Order: sequence, then structure tokens, then C-alpha cells
Amino acid sequence: MRILFICPDINKPTGGIKQIYRQVDVLNKNGFKAFILHQNRSFKCTWFYNSTPILYNSKIFKDIELLRFGKPKGLQKIRKLINKIVTFKINKINNQNIEITESDILVFPEVYGNKVAKILPGIKKVIYNQGCYQTFFGHNLDLNNKETPYLNKDLIAIIVNSENGKKYINYSFPKKDLYRVHYGIDRNNFYYQKNKKRQIAYMPRRLKVDLLQIINILKFRGVLEGWELVEIDNMTENQVADVLKESAIFLNFSINEGFGMPPAEAMACGCLVIGYPGKGGDEFFKEEFSYPIPDRNVLMYAQKLEQLLLNYDKNKLKHLEQGKKASGFILKEYSIEVEENDITSVWTSIFEKNNFNK
Repeated sequence: MRILFICPDINKPTGGIKQIYRQVDVLNKNGFKAFILHQNRSFKCTWFYNSTPILYNSKIFKDIELLRFGKPKGLQKIRKLINKIVTFKINKINNQNIEITESDILVFPEVYGNKVAKILPGIKKVIYNQGCYQTFFGHNLDLNNKETPYLNKDLIAIIVNSENGKKYINYSFPKKDLYRVHYGIDRNNFYYQKNKKRQIAYMPRRLKVDLLQIINILKFRGVLEGWELVEIDNMTENQVADVLKESAIFLNFSINEGFGMPPAEAMACGCLVIGYPGKGGDEFFKEEFSYPIPDRNVLMYAQKLEQLLLNYDKNKLKHLEQGKKASGFILKEYSIEVEENDITSVWTSIFEKNNFNK
């Protein structure tokens, strides 16, 4: 029995996609037959090292797109037709569409919305929900419309990535089989380094409007003199780790996150992490080694960051010890070993409960 993880063809740093690859790797290591299912032949993620087994099926992605967005119109329809002809020719040459049968399990990310149950009805499905606050994307406010993949008979399990996500899904769908997998952080890449620069790292993809406010407030207050801002964007995994290991502070702007990998990786590298825990990050934003800020409280964020910057040199040994403590906590609670054990245990339970054979 194959486990096929539906994965979009996105080749830029995206934590959720990396975790899909990671789960496939662990499953194969432990006796399961698992594959990434991409749309276009020869596509694979290259921004992190992997030798993950990949299969291709363009049709299932076309069906997903049709269900999500409907039939194209006008010029868009012509473009779709041209693309369909080109895709057909490519598929014919490369035999791109693998056959999906009733002996397979399809694993969908939560981002594909409320229509995934209509994809290949009768095929067993699992939803790997890494962003619980996106669970109801595609749903509406019609009280009579109760269409959702989470209650469909083909859905055999839901997997989440945090205690917050587990509570959210369990409250929404209390009768479904629900499992949690801890993320694992590679201690060979993300680890504590005490030689820190006066450097503040951040990722620009979340709430840049808040970032702009906070940095400008402190810039005009003269607090950022002698500090350097470093943007982490479009970097490989190794490059991200290198920046974090030399940065003293990491600014986090995640809200409504299933987990929040960037701040966890920053803590693993010994950064003092300040910002929004994003709900999913509540379980590791400990006040003894981090600086949690209530969501969207820009003024409090600026005030606490100012205090940290002004006190950093005066209490450098204390702050370095905080970073070391954060690293120890993260690398213990979210180790590769914990992640592998979770993945193996979860899928063993799914197979046993449904009387599946590997």
C-alpha cells in the first residue's frame, strides 16, 4: 500500500513542504511505501538537501484546481486550453500520470480547502493539517452547506503539528481520528553558537506592516544605533542556519500559525526570540528564554525590544545563557528522534486501525 503525499510544485523555502518531504523520508526508512506526488515531471525541491522518492500526476492537480476555482472563462480559458494541449503532449511522452488505485492513500495538505473529498472518491484520504487556522478556507457561511472533507467517509485520519492545532481540530471535529506529529529540528545544522554579532534577523513574509512600524519607532528613538538588520528570504536551509547562528536577536511576526518553525529554529541557534507566538508557538515561547508579545500589539513589541536592546550589552552573559537554554529546550523537545518516533507511531496506528498492510 502506497502513501502518496500531494505536494504543490513550489521550489522556494516553505516549511510546510519541507515537513511533507521529511515525513515521506521517515516512512520509507521505517518500512512504509511513501512518495511525494508532484504535478510536473522532473520537479523536486532543491532549496534543501533531499533524496525523497517522487512520483508525478498532473491530472489530480488539474482536478483540484477545477474544483477550487471552477472552469476558466474567456482569454483565461484559451490559455488553459493551450496549456492542456502542451501538458497532454508532455504526459504522453513522459508517461507522467501514475495510476492511483484503491490500494493507495492520498495525503492532502489543509490548504486545498473543502473540495478534496471529491478528488478520486472511494480512495482513502488523510489530511496533514500544518495550519489549523486555514482549515475552513473555501467553506462559507451557508448554514445548510455542510460539505467538508473532514467529515467525509473517505477520510481515515487527520494529522496536526502542535497541541494548539490538536485542540482546534478536536473541538471542530471531535469524532475523527486525530494525531499529532512533533516537528524535528536538525541539530547538525541548527545549534547554539555563542559568538553573536549585534545582528537582528527577521523574515519579511509575515506582517511586514508591523515590522515597519516597530523598526521605524526604534530607529527614530535612536535605539538601533550599532545594530544591523538581516533579512532572511529566499535562502537555502544552510544559509538560514548560518544567519541565525550569528544573530543575537530574532524578530517573530507569526500569527495564527499551526506551529511556527522559524522561531523554533532561531531558538535552536541561541537567538533571543521576541514577537508573536502565533498560538501554535505557545508551547515553546517560554518566558525564561524568550519574549512573547500579544498578537498585533505593536507598541508593546517596540517597548520590549527597546528594553532588550538597551540591556543587551550590560547583561550579555545572562542573555547568552538565555539563548543556550532556549537551544537546549528546542533540541530536546523537537529532536529528529522525537519526530521520527511520532511519524512511525502515527502511521502504524492508522494502518492497524484500518487493517492495512504495508
